Amino acid sequence: MGCVFQSTEDKCIFKIDWTLSPGEHAKDEYVLYYYSNLSVPIGRFQNRVHLMGDILCNDGSLLLQDVQEADQGTYICEIRLKGESQVFKKAVVLHVLPEEPKELMVHVGGLIQMGCVFQSTEVKHVTKVEWIFSGRRAKEEIVFRYYHKLRMSAEYSQSWGHFQNRVNLVGDIFHNDGSIMLQGVRESDGGNYTCSIHLGNLVFKKTIVLHVSPEEPRKW
Repeated sequence: MGCVFQSTEDKCIFKIDWTLSPGEHAKDEYVLYYYSNLSVPIGRFQNRVHLMGDILCNDGSLLLQDVQEADQGTYICEIRLKGESQVFKKAVVLHVLPEEPKELMVHVGGLIQMGCVFQSTEVKHVTKVEWIFSGRRAKEEIVFRYYHKLRMSAEYSQSWGHFQNRVNLVGDIFHNDGSIMLQGVRESDGGNYTCSIHLGNLVFKKTIVLHVSPEEPRKW
């Protein structure tokens, strides 16, 4: 969640406060405060939030991990500069979407779409998407990789191993969507599929369990 104080004055951040207003008559609660070069997460946000902005550039942006339904609400950021009475304030409204199903079922010979979307307020480009397969007996195997080299404005995507020519990227990369479609499903495709989406130094991971059932009997 971004919070940047644009100022032409050469003054350092003195204090940052992040609070959450859940609404519906619930009490406001502290999320994190920064003071005297010390960043302190509060209460249920401990071990889940930290400042990711560059303090020296008046950036007090916050990273919230392991998002829960109760985290929904309006987040208020307040930045104070040394020697200034003025307070910079910004509100960010966070909507928490229901968790997608993590277990999917498909018949042999069918096709299945596996979703992987990074919900983020950060305006950054996806630099890498990777899908890894882990079966019951087989070692980990690369299913699909996508790279975007910003300096060269070049994109590379490829399916691997016995997934070659059977996996396609169907998600919209520009909306942080790394979803794939697996075609011609085989019994050996059953197992865990872990997706990783990279946005600069931010990484989102999700694991889907795919169950493959025998081919449906043909109707004559």
